[in-house]
Amino acid sequence: MTTDGTTVMLRNGSETAHAMQILDNGAIGASVLLAGPDAARTTQYDFTEDVAPVLQKTGAVALYKDDVLVGVVEQPVSHDASGAEVDSRYSVEGNRLVQTVDPDPKSAYPIVAQAAVAVFYTRGDYVHVTRGQASGHGWWIKGTTKATKAKVTVQLQYKPKKTSSWNRRGKAGVTTIGPGTSKRANARMTCRSQGRKQWRSWVDVDLIGYLDSPNKYYTSARTLKCTL
Repeated sequence: MTTDGTTVMLRNGSETAHAMQILDNGAIGASVLLAGPDAARTTQYDFTEDVAPVLQKTGAVALYKDDVLVGVVEQPVSHDASGAEVDSRYSVEGNRLVQTVDPDPKSAYPIVAQAAVAVFYTRGDYVHVTRGQASGHGWWIKGTTKATKAKVTVQLQYKPKKTSSWNRRGKAGVTTIGPGTSKRANARMTCRSQGRKQWRSWVDVDLIGYLDSPNKYYTSARTLKCTL
């Protein structure tokens, strides 16, 4: 353990070491240190079976759990001892993330390849009846992502019959907000009667300037005294 809180893991007889660090924003920094030209060029990170890494076009890796984005491994940044950038990339093999570093003959050792693992959370409440209207809210929790703003969309859904498919109802609520529970996007639909019908909503969070998922968060269905 170093004085700045970095945990360094050395391998006896190897020119490769690993370091883990909690960054200022709470993200986890994972670094690979290549001490010399004989150091291993690839490093493998295994995730649990319920977490699926998916490589993005940007070179970053999205982490999904049950089709919900739960984290992002930012694109790797690698530099040699002189500060020159060194090529590095990710590939995915099942639930395994493989990091590869490609120094050239002029690279000065040691080489450090770092990536930050960032996490944010999409949230939504149960659809409920307020003053004769079906209402649903959506928001997001910052976690460790660097994003400070996100466009949050919440859309009500309704089942006319038990055997019906979910149908979109009303206009989606769209709001650009910061993280936390105090600011929320809201969608409303006026009830015509108090017959019992099933309602739910979906919430989509688009981080401003950062990678996020196209997948939506669906709230649990509830039977409400609200018929359209």
